[in-house]
Amino acid sequence: MREPAVVETKKDRLFGLSFRAFCAWVLGILLVICGIAVRVSPMDTRIRVLLAGTFLFTIFTCFVFLLSLIGKRPVWIFPTIFFLTLFIVWSVLGSKPPDQGELGKAYNKRLHAFVGAPFAWGGEAEAGIDCSGLARASLWQAMVRQGVKEFNPRLLGPSFWHFWWRDMSARDMDEGKYGYTRVIGHAKKLAGYDNSNLNVGDMAIGDKTHVMVYCGEGDWIEASPTDRKVVINKAPARSKRAWFNEPVTLVRWWILDRK
Repeated sequence: MREPAVVETKKDRLFGLSFRAFCAWVLGILLVICGIAVRVSPMDTRIRVLLAGTFLFTIFTCFVFLLSLIGKRPVWIFPTIFFLTLFIVWSVLGSKPPDQGELGKAYNKRLHAFVGAPFAWGGEAEAGIDCSGLARASLWQAMVRQGVKEFNPRLLGPSFWHFWWRDMSARDMDEGKYGYTRVIGHAKKLAGYDNSNLNVGDMAIGDKTHVMVYCGEGDWIEASPTDRKVVINKAPARSKRAWFNEPVTLVRWWILDRK
């Protein structure tokens, strides 16, 4: 006896496409929009919502395809479910502390990758970036790279997503908002300052409006509104750079704090 043919109703289709195909098309469009948006627009709340929504829709689309395959039960479906479950458990329950030394190196490398990028208020991308955006974007990018390299849940789990989502200004960093920074000292000016007590990645915040990050060997990196780009400079005693001659608060990121 022949099995009855499956009749696909209009409810199973959207805009002439199957539900799976519709989800795939929407996901593709969202990925293209995200790729364009992060290059032409500052990383503000709208862009974060777009990226977060695309990430969630990606998960939803994967489950749509996964559920459709469960009915067919190919031999690889159950190993796929097992490894997906294992990944979720790893992300939620992982407790491996990060290697702060290696994370600091990755952070410094990401900072240097922005050298020459144009200055743009509210920016967090190579197309345009500001001083606090430089410090924050370089760190979350380093967390991703090092988290994958170390297979470390703590660098890729909730702490990363919370940090990525929460925008932070120079004032927020100076005041330790969300507990992401800790004050480690103060200086009347950076010009001629003894950097021996600083770690790579420590920040100097002037007048709660401008952030400079220490890169080691006397170098400071900043997205400079004066130079209109990301620059690296030393701060000798005779330096004439304006922010090197202002009182600063010295702070350290929580995840790089070795106390």
